[in-house]
Parts: sequence; C-alpha cells; structure tokens
Amino acid sequence: MKNFLFTFLICMIGIVTARAQDLIVTTSGDSIRCKITREQGDFVYFTYNKFGVPAKTLMPTSDIADKRTNFYHEPVEIVPKRTYGRWLYRFQGGYSRRVARISDQVPSGARSYLKKMKSGYTLGGDIHYFISEPFGLGAKYSYNHYQFKDASFQDKVNLNYFAVSGLNRLVLRSGSEVYIGANMGYQSYKDQVNSSGALVSITGGTVGVGLEIGYGMRMSDASKLYLNFSVLSGTISRVTVNSGGRKETVQLGKGEYESLARLELTLGLAFGH
Repeated sequence: MKNFLFTFLICMIGIVTARAQDLIVTTSGDSIRCKITREQGDFVYFTYNKFGVPAKTLMPTSDIADKRTNFYHEPVEIVPKRTYGRWLYRFQGGYSRRVARISDQVPSGARSYLKKMKSGYTLGGDIHYFISEPFGLGAKYSYNHYQFKDASFQDKVNLNYFAVSGLNRLVLRSGSEVYIGANMGYQSYKDQVNSSGALVSITGGTVGVGLEIGYGMRMSDASKLYLNFSVLSGTISRVTVNSGGRKETVQLGKGEYESLARLELTLGLAFGH
C-alpha cells in the first residue's frame, strides 16, 4: 500500500510539473508566459504563444530581470513540429562603392574621373533553403554598374557575380529577422571605353568572396522589408583586350591587378515564412 501511494504521488507531481508553465520578466518590464526548454551559455531558450501559434526563440540573460519556473498551471503548447519556413527569396538594389586604391602611376588628369567611377549601383537577388531554423544554403546573383561620361569620352564597367551562399538567420520576437551570411562564386568583369568613337573592350573573370549582414523588418507573415550591407572581394590578374576587331589576352603584372573589392548598401524585399 505504501509503495502504491508513493508511486501515485510521484505521478501526480509529474503531471502538475508537465502542465506548469514559466514566467520571464524582461529588464524593460515585459512579462512573457512561456515554457523554458534550456539555458545554455548567456541565453535562455523557451517556447511561447506567438500570434496564436507555438513558437521557439531565445533571449540573452542580460535582458532578463527575473524568471520563475512553474509559475502558471495552464500549459503553453510546446512546439510539436517545424514552424519555420524552408524557403527564403530576397530581391534588392542600392548603392555600390569600389574601395580599391587608385595607383600612384595613374596620371593626375585621369585620377578625377577614376574617383567618380568608384560609385555606382547594384541589383540582385538570392534564394535559400533552410535545412534548420537558423541555417540555410542557396545561390545568389548581383549586378554592378559604374559609369563616367563627358562630351568625347565614356567609360562603363559592369560586374556580374554568381555565387553559392550560406545564410544564418535569427528570428526576433517581433517576427523580424537578422541575417548573417557568406558567399563565394565567379565574378565577371567588363570595361568598355569609348574615346572619340574608338571603342576598346576589356574583359576578365575571377573568384569572388563576400560577407553580408542584414535586417528584415516584418510587414506580414510572408514578407519583410529588407536592408542589407555586404562586402565583396576579387582580383583580376588576366584580361582580354578587344580593340578594332583585334583580340589579345594580357597577363597583368602585380602592380597592374584590377581589384573588384566593393561595399554594397541595398534595400529590398524578402519573401517566405
């Protein structure tokens, strides 16, 4: 009889504990009714009710003023299955700035126009498939254009970048998202110079590497306004020069390498749950 009562008591405690829920009070005074799932490092992980749907998130311990376990006795549903979107599509455009230093060997008369050629615009997009809630793999494309023009002279540079990409996202309690990513791929380079009707075309290609950080502000369940900052690099060491129908491949010396390093600040839209 004693063994039966002891077993019964343990079962009842287990049932109450399983149903009891927790309370987190933030340093800003917000109270969050949730179920704490684990505490690791400087973060507390928990499940809560987000717009009527169970959701998972985390919070730095520095943002928590107090937390109480088993504070409520009505359950907050634990996430039973995947509640995050697998696919993310992003489209953006904005300002691009080439950052390579102009060589001291460039004549002073050409330095002014080369400085103006550093600024241009970029357009692009990417697609990612998330193999887990925070991490996705995908592909991206971007186009960069820089141009200078006066009465008798015109210089246009076009860059195309095709890359594979890895993207890490952090979903905030507001539904907005923070993105941090890295990518690597192929960059094509084309420079068209037209001086008094004489056209010279210079083309080349190289491996490119990029890093990015962005913020997607939630507009609806499936769309976000997206602000992104990225850094890309690459160096052209061999070019093909086409002038007057004559084509020649030129191996550049170390002091003649063409840097494709640039900064991009873009605004766009992100789609996906």
